[in-house]
Amino acid sequence: MTELTIEAIREAVREELARPRSPWLDSEAAAAYLGSTAGTLRNWRSTGKGPRYHVVQERLVRYHVDDLDAFVRAG
Repeated sequence: MTELTIEAIREAVREELARPRSPWLDSEAAAAYLGSTAGTLRNWRSTGKGPRYHVVQERLVRYHVDDLDAFVRAG
């Protein structure tokens, strides 16, 4: 019983640490959120696939968590 409780605590800590602090993520953080790679996101952007993204100051790519969640839900 104690081991199950410890594992539940570990899982809760992992979830909290994985939760983004800002809803806007760079490519590395967005890739980690999706369980993918930044290279995959870059490929999706170049082919017009993948989650919605925003370009800030003509060079910074940012993903909003809501857009990432919508992408996952859409399959």
